[in-house]
Amino acid sequence: MSSPNRHSNRQPPWEQGSEADVIAFGTWLRRQRELREISLREIADVTKISIRYLEALEQDRFDVLPAPVFAHGFLKEYARYVGLDADEVVNSYLTAQDEAELEEVADAPVVRIRDKKRPTGVLLALAALVLLAIVAALAYFAESFREDDHSEPPPMAAPVPQPVPRLPPVVEVESETAVPLSITIDFTEDCWIEATIDGEGQISELHVPGESLRIEAQERVTLTFGNPEAVRIEVNGQPFPVSAPAGQVLRGFEIDLGTLQALDRTEP
Repeated sequence: MSSPNRHSNRQPPWEQGSEADVIAFGTWLRRQRELREISLREIADVTKISIRYLEALEQDRFDVLPAPVFAHGFLKEYARYVGLDADEVVNSYLTAQDEAELEEVADAPVVRIRDKKRPTGVLLALAALVLLAIVAALAYFAESFREDDHSEPPPMAAPVPQPVPRLPPVVEVESETAVPLSITIDFTEDCWIEATIDGEGQISELHVPGESLRIEAQERVTLTFGNPEAVRIEVNGQPFPVSAPAGQVLRGFEIDLGTLQALDRTEP
């Protein structure tokens, strides 16, 4: 199938003959259909083209059609059914469109619009190039400034190591009188313990076999044992007896300076 030639010098079929015979493209289509006694309904039923679009073709109202490509397709189907050359009908339609466009340009009040747009387009292109150059330059300087900010500082010289003077060893001298009461509790079984130190500080924790707890006080320590049979107590390095009924919680077990002095007097 040959492609339509929009610049053909061939005279359209609806303009052939005398000036009195010159008719519109759509009118020519309608006459061709009526000469063959074919109705629009018949064409619509066979080609599945809406009667509204067929009427637009015969009335030169091509703006009603969805798009030019649909106009080409509708015209080909119309021409085939009526018995006309489909390509010639499409070429005639394109010629009619060109003539309509030329008439619209001739009727327009401003003739040299296209000539006026040319220098404006050149100026816009130059302005866009200048703007792009400025943006590129700004981006380059911004990137250079960012690299300078993130550049690593010059390495610092390592400090010269100084000899460390040797100090004489410190001899810790334990003071037997550092605290009046120093209590050590060893656990042989699981045991919950609570302790109040000098009436203020409190301890409440669970211990397991093998653990030890050291408590220091100025005057007294009050103890509660959940399993008193599981503890061994030393006060200031000396064993301290714990007496309590088997299987019972021992509460209010107090160790103070007076108890410690009484214990010292009873020892042989």
